[in-house]
Amino acid sequence: MKENKSAARTIDLLVLIQSRNSSLTLTEICDGLSIPKSSAFELVQTLTNKGFLEVEDERLKTYKLGLKLYQVGVSYLTGSDLHRIARPIMAELAEQTGTTAFLAMEDKGELVYLDQAEPSTSVRTATKLGSRAPMHTTGLGKALLAAYSEQEVLRITGGGDLSGQTAYSITGYSQLEADIELTRSRGYAVDLRESDIDIAGVSSAVYDWKHNAIAALGVATLHSQMDDERIDALGKRVSEEALRISRKLGYVGTRLYEIYKDDKLV
Repeated sequence: MKENKSAARTIDLLVLIQSRNSSLTLTEICDGLSIPKSSAFELVQTLTNKGFLEVEDERLKTYKLGLKLYQVGVSYLTGSDLHRIARPIMAELAEQTGTTAFLAMEDKGELVYLDQAEPSTSVRTATKLGSRAPMHTTGLGKALLAAYSEQEVLRITGGGDLSGQTAYSITGYSQLEADIELTRSRGYAVDLRESDIDIAGVSSAVYDWKHNAIAALGVATLHSQMDDERIDALGKRVSEEALRISRKLGYVGTRLYEIYKDDKLV
């Protein structure tokens, strides 16, 4: 099948910037694609005007991937219904609890941050949207692992020793199994300085109409502002909102983390 040269160059340019994991100058783009500077300039200008590229450094004129490209990617990964339904609930959750609300999903065995809503207060714990993290080191990731089968958890983690992000991270599979059971019983996962030494949070899985866990909803704030009572209160609130989102997506379960053994709900 014959390729359209302009379309192919556009894709090659986006892949080039993504693969370098940094912003590029026009000259670097020309060298990377082996195209004339005039052609590269027109392509970059068009993509910048459409929001698929952004100028990162005005002085050096370096270009990075733009927000529009991320939005297209999120739509592919999640479907529009999840974002449309979750966004106002996240904003309300963040404002009422004074925490930052997050929406994330699993992709190829890693946690991917999809969206966040910040409170109007000064305490914010934002992260870079589209960034990835190990599933077992975050409350969001552990919330999803608790909704997966044992086979899926083994596939993602390997079932052996696990690498940690802080001194508080889970580093053994038996530890993770115990944490998963606790998450299932209380309805939410807890991250106590496991992904960031200064941050604590709680998260719950979000389900679709097929009863598949497709995302996780969570809130996070400074660890110094968390105690057992607040963790439990926030955990219950997050699980309620995750169930609310799930039901809007068609989930008919009576609670989160419904576990079946021998075809019976336990």
